[in-house]
Amino acid sequence: MRQYLDLCQRIIEHGEWVENTRTGKRCLTVINADLEYDVAANQFPLITTRKSYWKAAIAEMLGYLRGYDNAADFRAIGCKTWDANANANQDWLNNPHRKGEDDMGRVYGVQGRRWQKPDGTPLDQLQKIADHLAQGIDDRGEILTFYNPGEFDMGCLRPCMHTHTFSVLGDTLYLTSYQRSCDVPLGLNFLYSI
Repeated sequence: MRQYLDLCQRIIEHGEWVENTRTGKRCLTVINADLEYDVAANQFPLITTRKSYWKAAIAEMLGYLRGYDNAADFRAIGCKTWDANANANQDWLNNPHRKGEDDMGRVYGVQGRRWQKPDGTPLDQLQKIADHLAQGIDDRGEILTFYNPGEFDMGCLRPCMHTHTFSVLGDTLYLTSYQRSCDVPLGLNFLYSI
């Protein structure tokens, strides 16, 4: 909680206004914010200064893990966050790769569960990582990434939280996640719940 509040204060005090060309909104921006939590020591990044929609956040993560590519699938499990990107994003609505209503394209879960290899076959990144970790394998390459620049035009949105590195030291599993952008007052509160 303290790290979140400190980040909010940093944005207010040191942020610079940037015009976002995709959304047409002005954003108060800082570069690089590192947040660290020791869940083994019962640290959990729950924000208590406002309501958190933790059920929807968990549902969204489940949708990614299941490889969902359709906003209707997310809605069915209690997550409406993909409705606007799938159905109200004019660039996506005009995109020839869009398959129809609620289609999100090749975003997040699709990349994690069905990454397209050069030979056209899919790679299930998540299953590979789970299998390796279950077997005690840590080859310093246990990385799940949703960031596929070659397919940005095939999805309704580029990934914000895009890469997750799993590392094992002794009997402790570490997770490092990278995010390219975040609407801190809205989105980070949501992500904190996951």
